[in-house]
Amino acid sequence: MFMLLKLRMLRGSGYKEKIARRQLRDMLDCITLPDSYLMKNCGINQAVFHQILKILEPVVPKTQRSNGIPFPLKVLVTLSFLASGSHQKAIGKDFNVSISQKSVSRVIKLIIEGLNVILDNWVVFPTTPVQREQIKEGFYRKYHFPGTIGCLDGTYVEIICPRDDEEAFYDKKGHYSIHAQIICDADTRIIAVCCRYGGSGSCASIWNKMCIRPFIENTYRQGETSWLVADNKYPQRPWIMTPILHAAQGTPDSQYNHFHGRTKTCIDKCIAKLKGRWQCLYKRPLHYTPLRAAKIINACAVLHNLCLKAGLPEPELHVDPEPLPVMNEITETSNDNMNDFYIGLEVRQQFAERIYYSV
Repeated sequence: MFMLLKLRMLRGSGYKEKIARRQLRDMLDCITLPDSYLMKNCGINQAVFHQILKILEPVVPKTQRSNGIPFPLKVLVTLSFLASGSHQKAIGKDFNVSISQKSVSRVIKLIIEGLNVILDNWVVFPTTPVQREQIKEGFYRKYHFPGTIGCLDGTYVEIICPRDDEEAFYDKKGHYSIHAQIICDADTRIIAVCCRYGGSGSCASIWNKMCIRPFIENTYRQGETSWLVADNKYPQRPWIMTPILHAAQGTPDSQYNHFHGRTKTCIDKCIAKLKGRWQCLYKRPLHYTPLRAAKIINACAVLHNLCLKAGLPEPELHVDPEPLPVMNEITETSNDNMNDFYIGLEVRQQFAERIYYSV
C-alpha cells in the first residue's frame, strides 16, 4: 500500500513538472533576457541577440504548429549550445530554456543551417583591389608588414569517429577531427574558412585544394603585390610569405622573421578568440557527422565576425594545448610547381632586404 501511494505521488510530481516546464517555455520572453544571462550562457549581449534574430528570421523556416517553440528561443538554445559546448540534454534542462533533448537537436540543426545560408554575407574575402588595399593598410598600420591581405592557419575541431572514410579524419594527435583552414584580416575578422577536409590532411595539401587558392595566385600573376602570411606548414610562394629557416641574428632574414612573426600572431589570436567564445569547438568532440560538424564551424565563424563588428569584449582566449609541428617547407612542395617555389624564395629574400634597410 505504501509503495503504491509513493508511485502515485511520483507520477503526480512528474506530471506537474511537465506542465510547469511547458508553461515556462510558453511564457518565456527571450527578447528581454538581461545581458548578464546572455553573456554568461550565450557569449553575446542583448543587442547582438536582437541582431542575430533580425538576420536569421528571413532564412529560417517558420514553425507551422500553434504551440511550437518560439523562434527567439530556438536561437537562444543554439547559441547556448555553441557557447557552452555542453550536451544537448543539459541545454534542454536549463531553467531558462526547459525543452526536450530531441527538440534541442532539431532546433540546433535548423539554426545552424540558417547561419550557413548567410555565411557568404559575413565571411567575405576581398575580391576587389579597393578591398584588398584596405586590408593591406590595416596590416601595415598594426604590424608594419606591407602587402598582406590575410593570415592563414589551420585548427583541429574534434569529432566522433565517422561512419565513412574514418581514416581521412584521423589526425596526428590520435583523434578524429575536422582540419579547418582559416584566413583572417588584421582585426582578427575571418575572411575565409574551409572545413571540407579531415584531420589527416596537412595544411599544405588542404591549401592546394582550397577554392580561394587560384584566385590569390591569379591576383599575383596579374601584377598585384599581395600575399598571405603563414608558417612553414605551408609552401613558400610569391603569394604566401613563410618564415626563413635558420636565420642568423642581425641579418635581413632575422629582421624579416621578426616582423613576420608579429603579423602571424593575428591568426593565432583569431583562432583563440573563435574557440574561446564558442567552446563547442574544443570542449568535447562534436557528436555529429563531418558535414554537420563543418556547418557548425561555419556558423561559429559567422557569429565570430558578428561579435567583432558589435565590439563585444574579448572572450577568454583558448590556446590549443599541443602546437602543430612545424614542417620543413621543402617536403611540402614535391607535388607542386617547383618553379613557383624558387620564385617565392627570391621574392621573399628581396622583401626581407627591403624591410631590413627601411627600418
